[in-house]
This record gives sequence, structure tokens and C-alpha cells, in this order.
Amino acid sequence: MRETQRIQELVDHMMELTALESRHSLGETEAVALRPLIDELAASAQAAGAARGVKVEVLPGDDVVVDGDVFLLRRAIANLIDNALDFSPPGGTVSIALARQRRSADVSVRDRGPGIPDYAETKVFEKFYSLARPHSRKKSTGLGLSFVKEIAELHRGRVTLGNAVDGGAVAKLSLPVAASS
Repeated sequence: MRETQRIQELVDHMMELTALESRHSLGETEAVALRPLIDELAASAQAAGAARGVKVEVLPGDDVVVDGDVFLLRRAIANLIDNALDFSPPGGTVSIALARQRRSADVSVRDRGPGIPDYAETKVFEKFYSLARPHSRKKSTGLGLSFVKEIAELHRGRVTLGNAVDGGAVAKLSLPVAASS
């Protein structure tokens, strides 16, 4: 039963990713305030984090507005938070920050886990590439970061994932600031 559910999840994710890849633009966009979106996603991640003794914190900062698809942005940021939770050790903290740069809004999600092994740094955004989660030793479908990359590109932005200087990994989703901001 569990394997059937995993296969169905994989098929569903593949269909969603294929639909995203076939889009060349977002079509209609709206002004999306990122701070309330981040606060909402962090609040909903609290329960998953608490189950493993991981705290989710949103660092203080100003709001930034981007033009985009709120549903897709929610999926991208939620995926980054889920990954950070998966790689955080018990008692760890996932930190989410929003910073406005000159032309971009940068959403950073940081864990305090083992970081990304050297051999995986260039592969993390490839379809089906997944690292084993430290707490369960299980792998994901390997499609989540591919989703995030596609969503970032549709928004004329980019996503990076690397090791933090003092341990753990940090993912950064950079999106153009709304013209009206």
C-alpha cells in the first residue's frame, strides 16, 4: 500500500512538472506580498517541525512585493521549507528570511543539518535526484527542487542551494521586485 502511494505521488508530481515545463510564461500575474505568504507557510510547517523537535522561525524584516502566481510561489517556498525540515536534526531550527535587494526579493530558507555533499552540489536541481533524509534514510521523489527551479524561471527569477559557512544548507529563491514597489 505504501509503495503504491509513493508511485501515485511520483506520477502526480511528474504530470505537474510536465505541465509547468510546457508553460513559457505565467500569463496573468498579481501583486504578491511575500511576508504574509512566508508567515502562513512557516505557521503551517510548525506542526511537522514540532513532531521531530525542529523549530521553524521567520527572521524579522520588511515585506517585499513581487508580480507572480501566488499558488506557484506558495508551492516553491513550501518545498524549500519542507526540504529544510527533512534535513534538520532533532532540536534544530529552520530559519526563513526575506530580504529586499536593489532589484530582487530574496527568500532564504536555512537548515542546520549536514549540508550538501560535494558530489551532489551540481545535481540537486536535476529531476529524480534525491539525497537520503538523515532521520529516515529515505529519499524523496527527486522532483521538488525541479519544481522550484521551474517556478523561479517562470517568474524570471532563480533558485540556488548551497552550504552555509557555519553548517547546514541554505536555499535562496530570488525574484524580481514588482515594478510598482
